Amino acid sequence: MKRKTVFSFKLFGAAVILCTAFSCTNNDTNEASTLTDTAATVDHTAVIPTDTMISGPADTTATSMNKTVAAKPNPAKKGMKGKVTLAPTPPPAPVTAETRMEADASGVYANVETSASYAGGNDAMQKYFNSNLEYPAQATNEGVEGTVMLSFIVDEKGKIRSPQVVGGNLGYGLDEEAVRVINSMPRWSPAKVKGQPVKTRLTLPVRFVLE
Repeated sequence: MKRKTVFSFKLFGAAVILCTAFSCTNNDTNEASTLTDTAATVDHTAVIPTDTMISGPADTTATSMNKTVAAKPNPAKKGMKGKVTLAPTPPPAPVTAETRMEADASGVYANVETSASYAGGNDAMQKYFNSNLEYPAQATNEGVEGTVMLSFIVDEKGKIRSPQVVGGNLGYGLDEEAVRVINSMPRWSPAKVKGQPVKTRLTLPVRFVLE
């Protein structure tokens, strides 16, 4: 009887050890699985789009300038006569005590007391574009329309500097023609801060239309 009791006790002890070992292994597996799932979740939520663009008076990053958003040809408008329309220049934001009128590293002001302006205003600028812009033949042949967003600097002497397309290129010669015309414009009245002429950056939407 004593031998049977001892033998039974040993078997019971071995069973307990095996159960404990299995339980630990199972727990480790579950913990590893949980950690893997958690890591996967964290990795997934950490993905942030990198092509976000931030708009603003001085936003002319290489990413926004080189991006291509080619206009789509419209067979129904092939061969139609083209023209351009300019969006009215918005009035400057009111100057308050909190308004920061400081130049950036290149000496360009985003906020000014008096905005740069074209002689004769928006109507005169529209007439200048009408007289000087040639709707690209490639665009008329394909029936292409679209809006080119131009960003440019008006310096202290009213001269146009660094005209460039922002927000994406349309293609078909539209971007190049818009830049050519704005670059050929006569001098503007420069912006002013504390009565002194300063450099400022402006954005002008140039809309190409076929009709």
